[in-house]
Order: sequence, then C-alpha cells, then structure tokens
Amino acid sequence: MSFFTCLRAGLCACLVAGTASAIPSGEPSSSAGNVADLGPFINQILDENPEIQAAQAAVDAAQARTQGAGLPIYNPELQLEGERTESVDNYGIGLSQTFDLHDKRGMRERAAQAKLEAARSALNALRQAKAVELLDAMVRILNNKEITSLARQRFQLLERFQTLAEQRQSAGDIPLIEVELARMAVAEAAMTHAQAGAKLVEAKGDFFALAGELPPEWFHLPPTLPSSLPNARKSEQLASAHPNVRQAHLLAQAARMQINATDRNRKADPTLGLMAGRQDKENSLILSFSMPLQIRNNFHSSVTAARSEALQAEQKAQQVYRTTLAQLRTARDHYTLISQAWQVWVSRGQSSLKQQSQLLEQLWQAAELGTTDYLIQLQQTLNTRIAGARLHGALWHAWIKWQAATGQVFEWIGNPVISPSDAAATSAY
Repeated sequence: MSFFTCLRAGLCACLVAGTASAIPSGEPSSSAGNVADLGPFINQILDENPEIQAAQAAVDAAQARTQGAGLPIYNPELQLEGERTESVDNYGIGLSQTFDLHDKRGMRERAAQAKLEAARSALNALRQAKAVELLDAMVRILNNKEITSLARQRFQLLERFQTLAEQRQSAGDIPLIEVELARMAVAEAAMTHAQAGAKLVEAKGDFFALAGELPPEWFHLPPTLPSSLPNARKSEQLASAHPNVRQAHLLAQAARMQINATDRNRKADPTLGLMAGRQDKENSLILSFSMPLQIRNNFHSSVTAARSEALQAEQKAQQVYRTTLAQLRTARDHYTLISQAWQVWVSRGQSSLKQQSQLLEQLWQAAELGTTDYLIQLQQTLNTRIAGARLHGALWHAWIKWQAATGQVFEWIGNPVISPSDAAATSAY
C-alpha cells in the first residue's frame, strides 16, 4: 500500500468515526420530564433576577395597600378651644367622628384584594416568561456547542485533506486547481467554525444577562421529546389557564371592582361631633352634625371613567386570550412539523449518512473517485452532520415555544412557582 493510500484510508477512518460520534442518538433513553435537576437551579436564578425582585416588590406593595384598605377610613378628630379676657376664661374640648355610612372601607378592601391578586398573577407570568428565556438560552448554548464542535471537526478534516492534496500535487498526482479547491474549502470551514463560535458566545451572553452567571457544566436536556402533543380540542382550555390570560382577566376583575369603589367614594358621609366646655361662666355641651352637599359636583364623571377603564381592561383580556390561543396553535403545528422531520432524520438520515461515509471510503481507497468529486461529497457529508445538529436544536426550540404557549414550563421541569418570600420554606425541594 502506498503512502498516499494510507493517508486516504486514515482520513476516511477519521471521517467515519467522527460522523458516528457526532450524530445525536435517536434511541429513547429517558422521558422529556427528566429535568428535575433544573427546578432548583432555575428557581434560584429567578429569585435573584432584578425584574423578578421588582415584581415581588410590587406584590408586597399591593399587599400593604390591601391591609391599609381594610382599616377604618376616618379617624376621630380632637378639637380644643380657649379664650381668656380680663373678666372671664372661656374654654372647650370636643371630639368629632365621620362615619362610613356606605361601607367604603369594605369596597376599597375588595378592590385592593383584586389588585393584589392581579399583581401576584403578574409575578407568576413574569417568572414563566423568564424561565422560558432561560431554557431557550440554555438550549442555544448546548446546540451551538454541538455545532461548534462539528464545525471544528469539519475544519480539521478539510485541513488534513488540504495537506494531503498539497503532497499529492507536489508529487505530480493532481493538478494545482484541485489544491486551490481544497484551500477554499478549508477557508469556508474556518468561517463556518467562527460563525458557530460567535453564536455560542451570543447565547452565553444572553444567559449571563438573565442569570448573572454561566450555566453549570452538569446541565443537560433529555435526549428525547414527545412525538405528539395534547389534542387540539384542549387548546381553549390551555389558553384560558395561561398565566398571561389569567393576569389579564384579574386586571379586568380589579377594574370592575374599582367601579363600585369609585361610586361609593363619591358619596358623602356624615360627621357627628360633641364639644363640652365653659363659656361666660356657664357650662356648655354642644352637639354638631355636618354633611357635604354634592350639589355643584357629584363626582359622577369619576365613575364614568372607571367604567371605561374596566371596559378597556376587559377588551385587553379578550385580546390576550386570542393571542395566546393563536400562539398555542402555531406552536403545536410548528413542533409537529419539526418533530416529523426529526423522526425522518433519526430513522433514515443518520444511517444514510454513515453509509455515505463508508461508501466514500471504499471508492477513495479503490481510486474510483477523483479528488474534486471526493471533496464535494465530503463537504456534503460534513454539512449534513451540522444540519442534523441544527435540526435537533430547532426541535428543542419548538418544544420550549410549546411550553411557553401553554404556560406549563414549571410543570414540565417539576418545579412549582415559588416566590422569594417562600424560598426558605421550600429549600429542601
């Protein structure tokens, strides 16, 4: 066997081995629910996220306002009077109290409680959205790591092929044009590797912006995903239970409660007072009553404004539901298409790729395949490996979009929605 034949055989052997190791396995080894380790990790990141902390502060503020709304509206008023002349000293002390005749306190408390529930729902919706962003960044990091590794292998194989072509050209076996073709292929492979590395850096930057740190080395995702999704007839049910839809409906409910609170706030409440004292050397006891007269302004315009705001909130809630339902249906169709393509790749593409590499090796060793044709087919084989990795990443992106559309990210990772105030009680999770 000649020197060049040995080099050819060695290069093909490296190609086949690299192809076999780089293709993701299609055999089911675990379910898509095997991500329990992600729960505490994502929960810790969310608890430390500034946006989540800001939303938690909004919940705390709403809770304080609810507690304040449950307290009496009017405080008693103390009145002191005194007058001193040359002949007499006049003085008096009184106490007055305005009474909540229309139960403004109760209505304010109910309206504040509705706003508190809306704030809590907004926090849960934000946690859901940030969890989706984290998972998306994690998937992009893992997928771009795989693509970068394949691109590096592609560059190394083509670089070795360039060296072999230069040696054969020096020996007079191939023309210079084929060497230049090999050099261009190496340059293209270098650009592809650089682009994959840049996307990996970008994905890491997105994750760091969310978490303040890079993902741990132990992070991984299940190798398999469901081939089918829940029946489309459940779309309306899933959309109605989505955190964004629930938040919008709670805001609309709070706006409706505010109508009654505003209407009662405009109604006048009576004030009763009692004053005792001494005037002109005689004891006195004065009973007073006062009531604002809503004549010049009955403040009805504020009720009209509250009704309009409630209608606005209800229409927004309807639009949020429509948008969520459309996103859910789109995510289902998208995932189904990508999943079908992935199943075809697993069942046919991977095995065909391996057979193609073996056939190339046989033809090359037998000198039945020219250098240019071999290079073209080698490029196609390597590009197909990278395309398979990108399809795997697209499958995971489609799955995460489905989780975002259904609002069940925390159910998938097996982690309940936990606020920072509850973190201590669930540290053993």
